[in-house]
Amino acid sequence: MAVPTVTIDELSNAIMDPTINATPKKVLEGILNDHMDLYYGNETPFTTGKTVLPMDTTIQDVDNAAADLGVEKKFRDIFSKISEVYKSGNLTPQSVNYGWDPKLKPVLVVVTQNKF
Repeated sequence: MAVPTVTIDELSNAIMDPTINATPKKVLEGILNDHMDLYYGNETPFTTGKTVLPMDTTIQDVDNAAADLGVEKKFRDIFSKISEVYKSGNLTPQSVNYGWDPKLKPVLVVVTQNKF
Protein backbone atom coordinates (compact mmCIF):
# COMPACT_ATOMS: atom_id res chain seq x y z
CA MET A 1 0.00 0.00 0.00
CA ALA A 2 1.34 3.45 -0.94
CA VAL A 3 1.50 6.13 1.74
CA PRO A 4 -1.98 7.71 1.88
CA THR A 5 -2.09 11.46 2.47
CA VAL A 6 -4.45 14.27 3.41
CA THR A 7 -4.01 18.03 3.29
CA ILE A 8 -3.57 20.19 6.37
CA ASP A 9 -7.08 21.61 5.77
CA GLU A 10 -8.64 18.15 5.57
CA LEU A 11 -6.89 17.14 8.78
CA SER A 12 -7.84 20.34 10.61
CA ASN A 13 -11.47 20.06 9.49
CA ALA A 14 -11.65 16.47 10.71
CA ILE A 15 -10.24 17.45 14.10
CA MET A 16 -12.95 20.12 14.41
CA ASP A 17 -15.73 17.76 13.24
CA PRO A 18 -18.07 17.14 16.20
CA THR A 19 -19.25 13.83 14.69
CA ILE A 20 -15.82 12.18 14.96
CA ASN A 21 -15.32 10.07 18.08
CA ALA A 22 -12.65 10.82 20.70
CA THR A 23 -10.14 8.09 19.76
CA PRO A 24 -9.89 8.89 16.03
CA LYS A 25 -9.74 12.59 16.94
CA LYS A 26 -6.85 11.88 19.33
CA VAL A 27 -4.95 10.10 16.55
CA LEU A 28 -5.69 12.93 14.09
CA GLU A 29 -4.43 15.49 16.61
CA GLY A 30 -1.26 13.44 17.07
CA ILE A 31 -0.72 13.37 13.31
CA LEU A 32 -1.15 17.16 13.13
CA ASN A 33 1.25 17.73 16.05
CA ASP A 34 3.84 15.45 14.42
CA HIS A 35 3.45 17.30 11.15
CA MET A 36 4.03 20.64 12.88
CA ASP A 37 7.17 19.27 14.55
CA LEU A 38 8.40 18.16 11.13
CA TYR A 39 7.52 21.53 9.59
CA TYR A 40 9.45 23.40 12.27
CA GLY A 41 12.38 20.98 12.26
CA ASN A 42 11.91 19.70 15.81
CA GLU A 43 13.60 16.41 16.65
CA THR A 44 11.05 14.05 18.16
CA PRO A 45 10.65 10.26 18.11
CA PHE A 46 8.33 10.67 15.08
CA THR A 47 10.49 13.08 13.07
CA THR A 48 13.67 11.10 13.67
CA GLY A 49 12.09 7.83 12.59
CA LYS A 50 12.14 6.09 15.98
CA THR A 51 8.37 5.56 15.93
CA VAL A 52 5.52 5.73 13.47
CA LEU A 53 2.79 6.18 16.10
CA PRO A 54 1.35 9.70 16.25
CA MET A 55 2.18 11.80 19.30
CA ASP A 56 0.42 10.73 22.52
CA THR A 57 -1.21 7.65 20.95
CA THR A 58 -0.90 3.89 21.33
CA ILE A 59 -1.25 1.13 18.76
CA GLN A 60 -4.64 0.38 20.34
CA ASP A 61 -5.75 3.96 19.65
CA VAL A 62 -4.63 3.67 16.03
CA ASP A 63 -6.30 0.28 15.53
CA ASN A 64 -9.54 1.49 17.13
CA ALA A 65 -9.51 4.59 14.93
CA ALA A 66 -8.94 2.43 11.83
CA ALA A 67 -12.00 0.34 12.72
CA ASP A 68 -14.26 3.36 13.37
CA LEU A 69 -16.69 3.56 10.45
CA GLY A 70 -17.72 7.06 11.54
CA VAL A 71 -14.45 8.35 10.11
CA GLU A 72 -13.89 9.02 6.42
CA LYS A 73 -12.16 6.23 4.52
CA LYS A 74 -9.13 8.38 3.68
CA PHE A 75 -8.41 8.74 7.41
CA ARG A 76 -9.07 5.06 8.11
CA ASP A 77 -6.59 4.25 5.31
CA ILE A 78 -3.97 6.40 7.06
CA PHE A 79 -4.66 4.75 10.43
CA SER A 80 -4.41 1.30 8.80
CA LYS A 81 -1.08 2.20 7.15
CA ILE A 82 0.33 3.46 10.46
CA SER A 83 -0.77 0.21 12.15
CA GLU A 84 0.66 -1.93 9.35
CA VAL A 85 4.06 -0.22 9.52
CA TYR A 86 4.14 -0.26 13.33
CA LYS A 87 3.36 -3.99 13.48
CA SER A 88 5.92 -4.79 10.76
CA GLY A 89 8.69 -3.16 12.80
CA ASN A 90 10.14 -1.71 9.57
CA LEU A 91 10.99 1.93 10.33
CA THR A 92 12.58 2.64 6.95
CA PRO A 93 11.36 6.04 5.67
CA GLN A 94 8.60 5.54 3.10
CA SER A 95 7.81 9.17 2.26
CA VAL A 96 9.62 11.46 -0.16
CA ASN A 97 11.18 14.53 1.44
CA TYR A 98 9.25 17.50 0.06
CA GLY A 99 11.26 20.15 1.88
CA TRP A 100 11.73 19.34 5.54
CA ASP A 101 15.11 19.40 7.24
CA PRO A 102 17.15 16.55 5.70
CA LYS A 103 18.49 15.51 9.13
CA LEU A 104 14.94 14.36 9.98
CA LYS A 105 13.93 10.91 8.79
CA PRO A 106 10.22 10.32 9.52
CA VAL A 107 8.89 6.92 8.50
CA LEU A 108 5.51 8.10 7.19
CA VAL A 109 4.49 11.63 6.26
CA VAL A 110 0.75 11.57 5.69
CA VAL A 111 0.05 15.33 5.63
CA THR A 112 0.62 17.42 2.52
CA GLN A 113 0.33 21.12 1.86
CA ASN A 114 -3.10 22.47 0.95
CA LYS A 115 -4.04 22.39 -2.70
CA PHE A 116 -4.93 25.73 -4.22
